[in-house]
Amino acid sequence: MIEKITIIFVSFHSEKKIVEYLERLNNKYKIIIIDNANDQFLSKKLENFQDLEIVTNEKNLGFGSAANQALKKVNTKYALHLDIDSKIDTNSIEKMIEESDRIKDFAILAPEILNHKYKEENFIKKNYEDKYNLMNFVEGCCLFFNIKEINEIGYFDENFFLYFEEVDLVKRLINKNKKIILLNNIFIEHEGRASVDTKYNDEIEINRNWHYMWSKFYYHKKHFGYFYAIIKIGKSFFSSGFKSIIYSIIGDKVKKNKYKARFSGCLNSILLKKSWYRPKL
Repeated sequence: MIEKITIIFVSFHSEKKIVEYLERLNNKYKIIIIDNANDQFLSKKLENFQDLEIVTNEKNLGFGSAANQALKKVNTKYALHLDIDSKIDTNSIEKMIEESDRIKDFAILAPEILNHKYKEENFIKKNYEDKYNLMNFVEGCCLFFNIKEINEIGYFDENFFLYFEEVDLVKRLINKNKKIILLNNIFIEHEGRASVDTKYNDEIEINRNWHYMWSKFYYHKKHFGYFYAIIKIGKSFFSSGFKSIIYSIIGDKVKKNKYKARFSGCLNSILLKKSWYRPKL
């Protein structure tokens, strides 16, 4: 069973979390790690783990590009992407493989996330089959890929650096009549915003806010047009600009930087500039 799957991780200053995850997986699976932090010592730190391939990028390519690097290296039938701040046990992974063999005609499977509730509009059909829900969106912290189906549409859009990559991928798959299925009998924990070493929190928060706004505009422009995308981020554009000025006057540097980043992300996307901001670590 385990020879059918490759597990992929994208790492950015996430050494401690990676070690914890690999210890839980207990050398049971083939694993590919794409390191976006140019950690020249990561291979040495992980040398005790088996069947592990590490690719070290000289610069931070973002999630989509790094995930694509891993997916293109996969030579198994399935691939499982796991966020480093998620938690899943090997029994649940093996249950996902069993379900994938039963379903067969799917592009992506995803487990339920503990303490997370999907919106009604995320469901195409509840109880599509026993234990399955047909979806038009699933959270990206744990994605089980049918490699053959994913190959047909070209993986993640690498114009996204962070955020909305999985939203875009799922939409493109659905446009090709591919099935996205939520498994309601398998569960995963997701801590959220905890994959990077906490000493980088301030800069990572700036990075997240910039890219969330840029990616939100880009996604809606790509699928629904420029003016619709303007409508989707218009309120955030004006409010973030106003708040960045207010917090600058008050002297709250943290909030000023947060809203300044959001405003810049909006502005650059509206001006059709590429996603250029990178965390200064």
